Amino acid sequence: MSLLGKLLKKSASSASHGPPSEVTEASHLAEQQLSGNLAKDLQLILTVTQHPSDLIVRELLLQLGDGSEIRAAVLYIDGLAEKDIVHQCVILPLMQMGHQDEITLTYIEKFVITASGIKRVNSLAESIKGLLYSNTLVLLEGIAETLLITSEGWEHRFVSNPTSEPIIRGPQDAFNEVLRTNTALVRRKIKDPKLVLFPIQIGTRTLTDGAIAYLQDVANPSIVGEVKRRLMAIETEGILDSGQLEDYLEDTPLSPFPQISSTERVDKAAAAILEGKIVVLVDGTPFALTMPITFTEFLLSTEDYYTSYLAATMLRWVRFLAMMMALTLPSIYIAITTYHQEMIPTELMLAIASNRSGIPFPAFVEALIMEISLELLREASLRLPGTMGQTIGIVGALVIGQAAVQANIVGPVLTIIVSFTAIGAFAIPNYNASLAIRMLRFPIMILAAVFGIFGIVFGTSAILIHMIHLRSFGVSYLAALTPQSLQAVDDSIVFKKPAQSLKYRQSFLGPKKQKP
Repeated sequence: MSLLGKLLKKSASSASHGPPSEVTEASHLAEQQLSGNLAKDLQLILTVTQHPSDLIVRELLLQLGDGSEIRAAVLYIDGLAEKDIVHQCVILPLMQMGHQDEITLTYIEKFVITASGIKRVNSLAESIKGLLYSNTLVLLEGIAETLLITSEGWEHRFVSNPTSEPIIRGPQDAFNEVLRTNTALVRRKIKDPKLVLFPIQIGTRTLTDGAIAYLQDVANPSIVGEVKRRLMAIETEGILDSGQLEDYLEDTPLSPFPQISSTERVDKAAAAILEGKIVVLVDGTPFALTMPITFTEFLLSTEDYYTSYLAATMLRWVRFLAMMMALTLPSIYIAITTYHQEMIPTELMLAIASNRSGIPFPAFVEALIMEISLELLREASLRLPGTMGQTIGIVGALVIGQAAVQANIVGPVLTIIVSFTAIGAFAIPNYNASLAIRMLRFPIMILAAVFGIFGIVFGTSAILIHMIHLRSFGVSYLAALTPQSLQAVDDSIVFKKPAQSLKYRQSFLGPKKQKP
């Protein structure tokens, strides 16, 4: 029977007797050092890793010059390590190795293994960690060390077009779920040796890798230090997506407004780094986090920088109008039809009144029904497969809406208003900002139903006051709307200058270099 077969039979026998605490025993074993006894070291690895079915153990017999043999073992996780690398660069060279008077790890490392990355470790914990990071282990009988050989080869999604941030003109490459692919994409955009990719690791169980990207000679050191401090202070068992980091990093997690921007576009992340911001990349997610940010950035599109500055300025004003429509349009309808009929022309008011004559609900309930129906249809279209989701949207907008009007449940004027409200929310480039506007729409509707126009003024004033007090890593949330000098108006929601006139970085970020 092979060495591995004996070990598996022994471990199964031990398991049948039921050890008192497998978790405690495994944790204690992980703290041990390698002994140099191949059978014992393999048993320790199997015990700590809970005898995984995807652990491949390849036993070898290496011939010495005097005719004797020395046992060796090659271990890797099926699905994480690339089998071709393991076979061509590890197993085949070991089997074809000439007879030596003495075989050591140093000799194998320098003259036998052809893989690019090799590391020697002597602790069991480091060996298992390397194994779970897709490395290949090489163990030798009588040597209390092991070789960790780089052999990444897991399945992953290739670089593709952005799905959540599509544009007509501009680069079409997006991040994927592999950290090293994402860092390489950033380096392709910024070929500067001063680009820092500071490694991080978060999660006691997932051990999720990440990188903090910034320009050493541009980024504000205090902001960089604060980002690192907050990331290092995170205590959690697992991080599966960069979105989970936002609550840990935000200055005010209870605020409905996002204080960290996320993007899957490589060019957008690279542009943020060039401006002096910090970008956090996380393994396992195609979305990068950008910080610090201001609210106006959520109304800017990447495509603005690839088109005429006049067209970009016009589109920014259109997006601002769309945001105000998405926030206040239903509330204005409720306030006018309930309290302030004198504010609109008589003919229009009579037309609205005649359309609402058979509706049994007040304007607030009518608008609430339509808004909730719209949110339900939007959520349903997102959760269903692509073709079916589009069908649900068309059926909801045409059939259900028309049937509701004919049944005198809602008025045709409100249907038009809710449609423009939905279009305004869709026109906001950032999904998290659009979601915040959609949430705040409902309390303003309640205020409009109770106090009329005064309620709308009160609600929007409260939101504005909250945004004034909001901070993103010490930067005012409305800093872009309150420039300290005319040069800061180079690129804002109000106006965008031509590319050759954009000579200054945003001063509120405190960059080391004001001029690019």
